This record gives sequence, C-alpha cells and structure tokens, in this order.
Amino acid sequence: MINQIRADFYRQRRSIGMLILLIATMALGIVTTWRKSTMGITTGGEEYAHKLSEIEGQSWTIRTGLQAGVASASSLIYFYIAVFVIVIGAEYSQHTLKNTLTSGISRIQFILGKYVTILTDIILLTLCYFVAILLTGLALGRKPGAGWGILCKDVAVMTLLVSFCISVIISLGIILLILTKSLVIPAVVIVIWPMLIGLVELTAKWQWLKYLDFVGFGEQIILNTLKADQAWIYAGVSAGVVLVAIFGSALIISKQEI
Repeated sequence: MINQIRADFYRQRRSIGMLILLIATMALGIVTTWRKSTMGITTGGEEYAHKLSEIEGQSWTIRTGLQAGVASASSLIYFYIAVFVIVIGAEYSQHTLKNTLTSGISRIQFILGKYVTILTDIILLTLCYFVAILLTGLALGRKPGAGWGILCKDVAVMTLLVSFCISVIISLGIILLILTKSLVIPAVVIVIWPMLIGLVELTAKWQWLKYLDFVGFGEQIILNTLKADQAWIYAGVSAGVVLVAIFGSALIISKQEI
C-alpha cells in the first residue's frame, strides 16, 4: 500500500493538472478575501445563517477572512473533483487497474491507499487555501483580529475539519466508481451533493438529511453553531460513511472481473 501511495504522489508531481488545481484553490481564497464575500452552498440552518451574517457585518479582519473562507468551503468540492479523477479515476480511464491489483496489493489496501492519498491531497490543498486567505488579509493591511497563535490554530483546525468532511463525499464517489465503473456518475454526485442534500431536505422536509450535509457539518463546528449532541451524530454518520465506502468498495471490487 505504501508503494502505491508513493507511486500516486510521484504521478501527481508530474501532473500539470495538480499545479492548475493548486493555483485555482489559492485563487479562490484570494478572491473571497479581497472581495469580502462568501461562496458555496450549505444546509447549516437559521443559526448558521445568522452567524454568517454576523461575521460578514463585522469590520473585516484576517480572522474574519478565515471564517468567511470556511463558509465558502463547499466551493472547494468543485475543484477537488480533479483529485478524485487523478488519483483513482485514472485507474479506470487508463485501464491500469488490473496491473495495480495483480502487483501483490490486496483490495482493501488498494482502496484504503487511494483514500489516504486523496485525503492527504485535500489537506495540503486546503491548507494552501487558508494560508492564501491569511496572507491576502495581511497584504491588504487588515488587523489580525486575534493573536497569531490563535490564527495558526484556526488554520490548522479549519484545514483538518474541512478536509475530512470533503473527503467523506469523495469516499461516496469511490464506491460509486467501483460499482458503476463510470467516472461520470460519481463525478456528478460529488459535485452536486451539498446542493442536492439542501434541496431535498427543503422540499421533502426530511430533517434527518441534515446529517448527510458533511461540508455543512464542518462549517458549523468551526463557527460554533452546532450543539454538542448534534455534533456527535454528525461525526458518527461521517465516520460511518467513510468506513462503509472503503470496506464496501473493497468487497465490491473483489467480486468483479478485473
């Protein structure tokens, strides 16, 4: 599995797509900070919406920019679909899956290795996103809004939470890719997931769907608009989805003809 992860990172270092993705991710952070705006879709509820309006109404500091960056995190999914395609989608589009699986790696190691690679990529890209926000605010001469120790802690917590929550949606894409052997279906599902959950919840009035708003979960935790008992449910559902996706994908692929 370690060799597979190394091979994936080696391939990414030689990929112009990853460089373009890095530039686009940092550009999003710069633009949202420069324009004092937020982007993205979430089903965070009234308390979250009120908190966001409160943040946007404040005098814009570097910390305000970081908080607004969290509120725009769902937009990152539209970029990170490229990570999914490059890391695991390429195995299907380039027909190299058989070579990988016959090289001595087990099915579960293959899926787990791909998820670890994707999660690592997302963490590094998201870190660059928040660092771009911080540096842009600094370049514009804005006040810190908090001590630098707190700002660094904010960046670390925001990066890890946002990255994990986005990776949950990506894990759904992995199992759909294994199941359908098509890049189109998982790519579409990953891209529309936040909007789809919000739309269905609003239309059908199914309150339990909010626990599937994985990006919204991360945003609400960071902005402190989620009660502790609700947070545990969100966390349990998110972790459960990742485990089901990884082990389910390994089981499905073991039954397929390579």
